[in-house]
Amino acid sequence: MNTISGNKIGTKVNLSINGVLHSKDCGNAEGANIFFSKLLEAKNDPTDENVDGLYEFLNKNIRIAKMAGFDYDVQTGETFMEGFNTPVPELLVETIEDYLENKFPVESITNFWKLLMANPDHRVREDLFKFIAEHDFSLTEKGYMIVYKTVDYMNMVTQDVASFVSNAYLKVRKDWGTSAAKYVVYKDFSGEDFELKLTKKVTFNKWDLETKGVEFVGNLNDLQKNLDSLIEDGASSVFTDLHTHSMEIKLGEAVKFDRSECDADPRVSCSYGLHVGATSYVESFARSESVVLVCLVNPMNVMAVPQYDNSKMRVCEYYPFALATFEDRKIDIIEQKFFEYDYVNIEEKDLNEILSVQYDVRDTAMNADEDERDYEEYRSILEARVTDLSK
Repeated sequence: MNTISGNKIGTKVNLSINGVLHSKDCGNAEGANIFFSKLLEAKNDPTDENVDGLYEFLNKNIRIAKMAGFDYDVQTGETFMEGFNTPVPELLVETIEDYLENKFPVESITNFWKLLMANPDHRVREDLFKFIAEHDFSLTEKGYMIVYKTVDYMNMVTQDVASFVSNAYLKVRKDWGTSAAKYVVYKDFSGEDFELKLTKKVTFNKWDLETKGVEFVGNLNDLQKNLDSLIEDGASSVFTDLHTHSMEIKLGEAVKFDRSECDADPRVSCSYGLHVGATSYVESFARSESVVLVCLVNPMNVMAVPQYDNSKMRVCEYYPFALATFEDRKIDIIEQKFFEYDYVNIEEKDLNEILSVQYDVRDTAMNADEDERDYEEYRSILEARVTDLSK
């Protein structure tokens, strides 16, 4: 049976819950009256639910946890995602509080944490959100980080129907706010080589194609629906890394590096692993002939957040999904034919492969601290993520 007692003096409420003393200055008489009324209610009916209500008044982290569906340990002062034992970093908890108070959607942050929980390195789990908060990183709804990678061309393709269709569709739907079915894609042969162009269907239907020197490619909406076949039929540009020029990097294909060969030491700014970063990182490494790829990174695959170079981080996998320009410190997407859901399919396949193995699959990177959590906790994190992705 719970035992509760207390009193109110001005704006301050002193109370005892099961022999443990607490005190809260409510800041004003109205707040103190509300809290003291809850105390008296709990004293008369000392259920666990009423006691939890008092703790929520006493501790803002408890309130945040309740609102976000998290758990809060009064003894340790740590917050946990419900059902797990991996503590949530304080800055992430504070950010969730800010979002909830302003009625912002929190899915991107909670999904980010679900992925970060699956990272075996506690240093990355503790430091990554602080790192992205200090720099110009965005999170997708599924919790992936949007990062940048400076590369060179290995093989450049200038006329890519799939790329043109994807970009035109985004412009019509997102920027112009109208239906893609109203537009057609055509080839203009007025120059030395044909050029892909876009116009309204009603305008195109009035043209004499032979006189104008154009050729119909297709209705924009229909072409977008069949984008997969266009990607398969058309050649796409191939990129390569700046330093060795040995890697083949393609949009829509995950770039992977063996986790066990990555350096997890955050004290080393440049070492083994794949390097991606913020716009300041791109600015440092981009040359006039270089191009910038916009990539997704799963927080699970971050290997190290270097302590002394906050413009970049090391990862064991990134997913390039768009080609961009970088001018006047601004990145603009100029080609996008792959999206977040394409990477979701890759992640789900990889997670199912990991879960098909019935032993501890946590690879230990170079200079990594051993994961202090038991394997059951780690496996349950992966299983929960698969469940979320399959919904």
